[in-house]
Amino acid sequence: MGGMSKSGSKTETGEKLAKVESIHENHRERVRRAYIEHGDLSGMHDHQILELILFYAIKRRDVNPLAHRLIDRFGSLKNVLRAGVDELCTAGLSESTAVLLKLVGDVGFAIDRREAEERTIETTNDALEVCYKLLYREKNECVALICLNAAKHISKISIKTDGLADKVSALPKWIVDTALKCGSHAVILAHNHPSGSIAPSQQDKATTSMLERLLAQLDIKLYDHVIVTQSVCYSMNRDFEKRMDQQPADGADGSRADVS
Repeated sequence: MGGMSKSGSKTETGEKLAKVESIHENHRERVRRAYIEHGDLSGMHDHQILELILFYAIKRRDVNPLAHRLIDRFGSLKNVLRAGVDELCTAGLSESTAVLLKLVGDVGFAIDRREAEERTIETTNDALEVCYKLLYREKNECVALICLNAAKHISKISIKTDGLADKVSALPKWIVDTALKCGSHAVILAHNHPSGSIAPSQQDKATTSMLERLLAQLDIKLYDHVIVTQSVCYSMNRDFEKRMDQQPADGADGSRADVS
C-alpha cells in the first residue's frame, strides 16, 4: 500500500508539472499569435512586449511575473530596454538575458539615429522629433549639433557626451568648427536635462544668445536650441514645450510653424 501511495504521489506530481508547463506553453503561443495576427505591437501592453522578448531567452518558464517586476523596478518598458547590462543583472537576470534586452533597446536607438540623419527639417516639430530621438535615452548631459544645408537637409549630426554646463567655454569653438567643415547654412543645437526639468536655465538662455550672434557673423543661422527630457522637448526659439508621446493638431501649439 505504501509503495502504491508513493508511486501515485510521483505520478500526480508529474501530471501537475506537465499541466503547468502546458499552461505556460499555451500562454506563450497565445502572445506570439496575437503579435503575429495584429502585425505590430500597438495592441500589446508593455509587460506583454517584454514577455515576448523574454520568451526567446528563458525557456519553459512563466516570465509574466518577471516582466511585471522589471517594469515596476525600472518604471517603464522604455527604461528596461535602455538599462545597462550590470543594472539588469542586478535585477536578477542572467548576463545573456540582460544582453538581449539591451541589444533590443540599442537596435531601436540605432534605427532612430539613422532615421534622424535622413530627415529634412521643415518645421519646429521636425526639429523636436529629431532632437528627441538623439538624446532622450542619455542619462548624462549631452549636447547635439545638427547641421543643415540650404535645402534644410541634415548634412551632419555631432554629439558631445561630456556635458554642456561645465564645458561652456569650449562649446562655441566646437560648434563653429563643425558647422564650417560641413558648409552649414544653419544649425540646431540641442541638449538634454537628465533631471527631467524642461525649463531653460539662465545659462541656457545666455548660451543661445551668444551663439546666435557668433554664428550670424559667419552667415550661419541658429534655427533653434532644443531642451530634451525623457518625455518632453522644449523649443527656445518658439518658446513652447511638447510631450513627445502626443501628437497635437497641426499648428495647435506652434510646433508646425516653419523653421526660420
